[in-house]
Amino acid sequence: LQGRALAGCAGLRSASVRSGGTAVVRTGKRILIVDDARTMTNIVAQILKDANYSDVDCLYDGVSALAALRQKEYDLVITDWQMQPISGVELTKLIKADAQLSQVHVILITGLHGKEDEAWLGGADGYLTKPIEPRDLVQKVEDVLFTVTRLVS
Repeated sequence: LQGRALAGCAGLRSASVRSGGTAVVRTGKRILIVDDARTMTNIVAQILKDANYSDVDCLYDGVSALAALRQKEYDLVITDWQMQPISGVELTKLIKADAQLSQVHVILITGLHGKEDEAWLGGADGYLTKPIEPRDLVQKVEDVLFTVTRLVS
């Protein structure tokens, strides 16, 4: 895939938080980060790695993201709002309109303020504004992934 990073977002250090002497790893949740700014992609990926999400991939454009979503099952896409040629809002709409992908959750991240309504109308499951605090990102990911899981189970 064009714009593809190595699985796990190349160059990130592994993190393992210990709880009671045992490493806690959040398994079973596949996350795709999409942002044309590689620095931002690496920051988001590192925050998730530090929170023990082990299956994280990075891509740098919406076209590659759509192709990856059709090749691998993801639970969550975290995407930047402002990208070319497909914006994060357009990517969200394409995901939600595709019968095979419509169950994938999407969190939009933007430096633009006052865009919450547009994010929700586009079908996003979550929304964050830059600058991102690590705890806010992890909380939003957990809210989106695990609240829905509890409601479905």
